[in-house]
Amino acid sequence: MNNMIELCYCNGSVLVWNVEDAHRLRSEHRIVGNFIGCLPSLPRQDQMLGLPMELMTEEVFHLVTRGIVKIVEFKQLYHPAEEQHKQKREDMHKASFSDQEISFKEERIKQLKQMADKIIEGKRRKTNGIVDGDLVLQEEIKKIPKMSEDLMMIQIFTRPFWKCQGEAADYTINQTLRCRVFSDLWEKGYYITAGEKFGGDFLVYPGDPFKFHSHYIAVCVDEHQLLTPYFLIQKGRLGTNVKKTVLLCSVNGNGEIMYQSLNWNGK
Repeated sequence: MNNMIELCYCNGSVLVWNVEDAHRLRSEHRIVGNFIGCLPSLPRQDQMLGLPMELMTEEVFHLVTRGIVKIVEFKQLYHPAEEQHKQKREDMHKASFSDQEISFKEERIKQLKQMADKIIEGKRRKTNGIVDGDLVLQEEIKKIPKMSEDLMMIQIFTRPFWKCQGEAADYTINQTLRCRVFSDLWEKGYYITAGEKFGGDFLVYPGDPFKFHSHYIAVCVDEHQLLTPYFLIQKGRLGTNVKKTVLLCSVNGNGEIMYQSLNWNGK
């Protein structure tokens, strides 16, 4: 398929670097992912993050088995950039600085014109005579210093600015219980995110997590796993504390995904 989304495999993680791809995964395929990148405009905080978007193994398995994505690896990015690419980057910075210099001077001239009356009045007081307003303004414009490179805004690239060809990544995923549960919940129309922070495998949402709170904490258990009273009390109380229903997810002998809800009713 020509319109398959490319996922980037890097150091054991599968990432989405393209904002259009991230939007398409969310809007068309209900894949939320987890943004882990720092926002250039808000660098010293961890409440609002941006690209890249990291995908869970179960999300990747779901997408790959449905032919929605392909996983590629950009091995050339593991090595230092070639000289021609370094030069292109330097040329781009110089061109950006030149544009910013022009904008800086235009903004400063605009400020001087707004303060022209005060500047001319000040000159008149110093000379005790008549002054040429246009001449005074031109003199002030000539005094505008050149913009320092320290004030330059630097563009941070999220993708290589040269053409980069990815290779098929050596990445395989074995189907696990978590993968099967994820896909089954997805087929039922839910949005699913990681649930480790709430003591489960997944958080299950009735709609986009931007608009809805999660209703369930999905906990994957093997069909023959012994469910001790301690385990049931722990999960039940956990779900109650965060006002969510715990789902115990397993596979029966016929290969069907089975769900049991767990609620804590202790007093």
